[in-house]
Amino acid sequence: MSYLLETLGRGWIGRLSDAFQDQMRRVVPRDQVNLRELLDLDPGAPDLHMELGFAYLKVGQAAKARDAFASAIRLDPRCPLSRIAQACCLEELGLLEEGARELSAAADLEPDDAAVQFGLAYCHERAERMGEAITHYQCAVRCCPSLRNARERLAAIYLRQNRLGLAIEQYEEMLTDEPGDVDLHLALGNLYLRNGATDDSIKAFENALLIEPDNWDARNDLAETLEQAGLVREAIEQLHLMGEKRPDCADTFLRLGDLYARIGNDEAAMKAYLKAVDLHPAFLEATVKAGTQHLRAGRYGEAASFFSRAIEINDRLLTAYVGLGVAQHEAGHEAEAWSSFDLASSVEPNTTLLYSEMARLQLKCGVQQEAQRYLDAGPVEVAAPPEDRISDLIEQQIERHRKLAGDRPNHPDVHYRLGLLLRQRGHLEEAIEHFRSAVQINPVYTKALVKLGLALYEAGESDEAIRSLQQALALHPEYVDLHYRLGVMFADRHQFELAIEHFQRAVSGNPNNLDFRENLAIALENMGMIDRATAMWHRVREMAPTSSHAERARAAISRR
Repeated sequence: MSYLLETLGRGWIGRLSDAFQDQMRRVVPRDQVNLRELLDLDPGAPDLHMELGFAYLKVGQAAKARDAFASAIRLDPRCPLSRIAQACCLEELGLLEEGARELSAAADLEPDDAAVQFGLAYCHERAERMGEAITHYQCAVRCCPSLRNARERLAAIYLRQNRLGLAIEQYEEMLTDEPGDVDLHLALGNLYLRNGATDDSIKAFENALLIEPDNWDARNDLAETLEQAGLVREAIEQLHLMGEKRPDCADTFLRLGDLYARIGNDEAAMKAYLKAVDLHPAFLEATVKAGTQHLRAGRYGEAASFFSRAIEINDRLLTAYVGLGVAQHEAGHEAEAWSSFDLASSVEPNTTLLYSEMARLQLKCGVQQEAQRYLDAGPVEVAAPPEDRISDLIEQQIERHRKLAGDRPNHPDVHYRLGLLLRQRGHLEEAIEHFRSAVQINPVYTKALVKLGLALYEAGESDEAIRSLQQALALHPEYVDLHYRLGVMFADRHQFELAIEHFQRAVSGNPNNLDFRENLAIALENMGMIDRATAMWHRVREMAPTSSHAERARAAISRR
């Protein structure tokens, strides 16, 4: 269900002005004092009022900017930009309805302006006027068919209304513009599956796996020959030439990083790895190797941050294999389904290993010594570190997690993370129990459902494993509606406290669900509205409750 929940959060903008960045990004050559002096001489100049409004906005004075733009509108009612700027000021001040009226006037003046139509739809959606929101999002994509935000919001609304066919149409249209976007294929795979189109679902999940960066093989014979001959510097020179000719090839920069690491040039290695990650943020091998390079240099916090990102990338790959297996199972292709589950099981240990490494590094942060270990990452594999180097620290973290689980028995994420550590140490049955606890507390905790299913699969409990994996991809209208409403509230920074109250009421019927803020954070992570990698690292830091990071970590999981 994770990628379907993510569709509910996609396309949201932080504030109305984000929809009008081109129009609102104005250079203001004169200061407020000078502009007011000019207006004293010529109070009927709308351009001066406009410039004064942008001068106020530049220093965050939205109320004064509103008054200036209002003066410009009175002097020149047919200027679309003054209406747009006024709408952004009003929304900033919490006056959404008044902002929508200004945008409606702007739309009358410029009916083919896609940004105006999107902004107007955004206001209607936040006000729960779904019919008007759909109409204006549709106008936006007619004006600009490649406007992804509008299509994403349309799909979110259609998913909430259980109009899966229409949601699918939006994602199919997005794929025509961005055929290499893995997230679009994963979302489509889940939508097809829930709509009963299992064959289409299988193809979508297979496409997602085929275009993963870690499945690429961009090799240059000359560079490889030089490397094998021990001519490392010459190979580096050749790879730089390749990078100049094909600056979009992430694999070239990955190999370049490997060679720089081999000769001990930390700065150049990191630059190359980061270039690979920048080109393809979902490149698992490059992300792991960037973390490993930080680790070699003793930068433990930075290393753990990259390993946290790698966990999310690996979990996305895991979701594709699980989705493929469930689609094949529902299509009656049992042999292929078990093969996909086998592949998922082979990928899943990367997450447990990387989380264990993050937990270990949390204990090492601040210790000034060189860490002598290597993670030899293959396309989708991460080699286990030497047992004698991590055993004691991992055991310490397991005990910390056990204590925290005892202190906070109703925190699903604590049980989930303890399950990861236990799984990495080979305590499969105990890990299963903690994964079960996590999903009993939060039935839509997708990551825990997937890990539970794969752990059960490894334990030989195939029937229960299938049920857990199916549940991870299931679509429950009540949870969709809850997450959607939560996303709408979260998008309104003035009303976010109402979202907390709403969520608290929604979960109050579950006697196990006492820690609503933790579940609120998980729900927002499900929709992609909180960065999961960052949130996980904050939670790991919280394992040391008296550390300098603890208060910041606690805050990170209880507010946006």
